[in-house]
Amino acid sequence: MSTENQRERPTPHPLDPPSSPRPARPFEASGFPLPRTTLDSTAATVPRQGSDFGSSMSRAAMAGLPTEVEHILGDFTARARAHGVATPLLDLATLQLRVDERRLSSAVR
Repeated sequence: MSTENQRERPTPHPLDPPSSPRPARPFEASGFPLPRTTLDSTAATVPRQGSDFGSSMSRAAMAGLPTEVEHILGDFTARARAHGVATPLLDLATLQLRVDERRLSSAVR
């Protein structure tokens, strides 16, 4: 590949892994594009190896407690699908949390 072709490509953002769709695409498709500063800020706070940072949903899931999977990921993936945006990794995470939620609810009964 020539150096000229490499310059034509936009610089990838840390939240845009080359093997998966861009996380911001559902927002853009909904008419709410995320500013670059928001993406930069989010990338700076994404958990790193050994970091204590994490979302309340991930802490609840790791503790075996109910999560807000439907309110957050379920809604987000449904909106993405409505706009024709594929979210395969989020779909898998949503499915896993739904399975966990089902197990929790059946254990309580």
